[in-house]
Amino acid sequence: MKTLKNILAITVLVFGLLSCNQNDDPTDNQGQLEVSETIKTVAQNLKNTTSPTIIRDNTSGASVDSRLQFDFCFNFIYPITLGLSNDTIIIINNDAELATAVHGTTDTLYINSILFPFDVVTDIQTLTIATESEFASIIANCDADQDGNPNHSDTDDDNDGIADTDEDVDQDGNETNDDIDGDGIPNYQDDDDDGDGVATADEDIDNDGDPTNDDTDGDGIPNCQDTDDDNDGVDTADEDYDHNGDVADGDSDNDGTPDYLDDDSDNDGIHDGDDTDANGNGTDDDQEGNDDDDDDYNDDDDDNDDDNDDDNDDDNDDDNDDDNG
Repeated sequence: MKTLKNILAITVLVFGLLSCNQNDDPTDNQGQLEVSETIKTVAQNLKNTTSPTIIRDNTSGASVDSRLQFDFCFNFIYPITLGLSNDTIIIINNDAELATAVHGTTDTLYINSILFPFDVVTDIQTLTIATESEFASIIANCDADQDGNPNHSDTDDDNDGIADTDEDVDQDGNETNDDIDGDGIPNYQDDDDDGDGVATADEDIDNDGDPTNDDTDGDGIPNCQDTDDDNDGVDTADEDYDHNGDVADGDSDNDGTPDYLDDDSDNDGIHDGDDTDANGNGTDDDQEGNDDDDDDYNDDDDDNDDDNDDDNDDDNDDDNDDDNG
């Protein structure tokens, strides 16, 4: 009973501090405070996904500004005026006050209205939201994978087969600050998490619906996070040998294994990582004596001696010796 009284006291204190004086009605000559299902959705989402103590520090838990941006595609331009289910009016001046407000709500005391118009900022522009329908539209259109399910209710925002919560690679409770390839798009909204040219969904090699358990080279890094999937020393993104923009369709030796998963792409018996400088002199072998424009790791006759590299058997470094025998 004592605990319940303490909780109620804290809640009253929170909203007491944020509430405006009744003699200073913020709606006077400014707009219309309206019941809004959209602000109820936003407030509940923020309560469920943020910490009341994390405002802009994304190192431990999601912040209000990051969640607004990534789940709803906007940030508020403060101040904004909100109404509670008990007809209390509160003015919010910053993210900290918004965090305090949403985490002070209960099942019976909750945010249910907002003063129109108000301003928001998106990635590309500042907007004035004048009506509930405009407010609802902005969050409905925040749909990273365009699957008809807006981000805030989509458990896999980028439709890559990995749940948003599982894209929290550093396991700090905040998936909005994880960006493996450093392209500015967090993993949970990035359809190619490691930026290797192969879509994350297509790195599910065993087709079990989970790209995170596929690790071709057994290095402990799943392909969807590995920039060199076959550990051949050649980045996956650089194994698009036909230069058609699709890394996954190349199979130089026609062995059924695409080059980016094949550590001997030309099947010449030489590991791709060793095939770029077979004689170990520090110069790319394709630049010395063989100018056929094929890198050695994609060329089964590195020295153009008309003898497949894995057939040479003299004492010289046959894959770079055009006078073997």
